[in-house]
Amino acid sequence: MRRTVAASGLDVAAQEELDYLRWLPSPREWWRLAYNPAGELVGLSVPARNYGDPLIGYIGVVPEHRGHGYAYDLLVEATQMLADEGVDRIVAGTDQTNVPMAAHLAKVGYPVAQERVDPI
Repeated sequence: MRRTVAASGLDVAAQEELDYLRWLPSPREWWRLAYNPAGELVGLSVPARNYGDPLIGYIGVVPEHRGHGYAYDLLVEATQMLADEGVDRIVAGTDQTNVPMAAHLAKVGYPVAQERVDPI
């Protein structure tokens, strides 16, 4: 996504991400906007299914609300939502450079099954 932002701009990158999420066959009703107690939008979580696995499709926190633990909360909620659907495993991933999200995945208990290095 960062490469797309650099090459084509934020709007193109956001559209690519949204196109991917819309491609997923899971219900849109699973998508969740998150708000803080003051009513401000803080993020989005998309527990999902692709054509093979249940997965964490997206966790995002708006920049001005990062650093308050919202990504962890969103990840826990998305994981619980999928567990409530009766899945027996969930896949999730993040970039190696996204150290905070990698830490949240580890804290929740997601194993590192593979790593990919995408050279710029």
